[in-house]
Amino acid sequence: MTASEHERHELAAKLEEFLGPDQAATLMEHLPPVRWDELARQDDLLALRSDVDGLRGDVDGFKGELHDLRNEMTRTNDRIDHLTEVMELRFEALGDRITAHVAERVDSQTKLLVFSLLGAVLTAAAIALGSNTL
Repeated sequence: MTASEHERHELAAKLEEFLGPDQAATLMEHLPPVRWDELARQDDLLALRSDVDGLRGDVDGFKGELHDLRNEMTRTNDRIDHLTEVMELRFEALGDRITAHVAERVDSQTKLLVFSLLGAVLTAAAIALGSNTL
């Protein structure tokens, strides 16, 4: 059990009676404010240092893994960018092919329409000329 402030003060007063104020103060400064079994020993500190060193090694390992992951993400982003460019070029080429096909069909249909109209005009002219001669 930890001594209360009051109990520590009483102990200091008794020590002053027996040892004098300087020696009592010196002794009280060397007494821990907690129980002796709650104090950290050097072995405890060495074990803690070992644990901290192990954690530091783990953190360094995680840093390496994060670095590798960052590199992999960069490579993945580069691949995505490349695939995006390829897809854009393919869509552009497909658009060009569709435009060319539509233009070809419109041209073909226009020629057919012009020849059909020309035929109709010539037929109408022939009918008109034929009806004049009869």
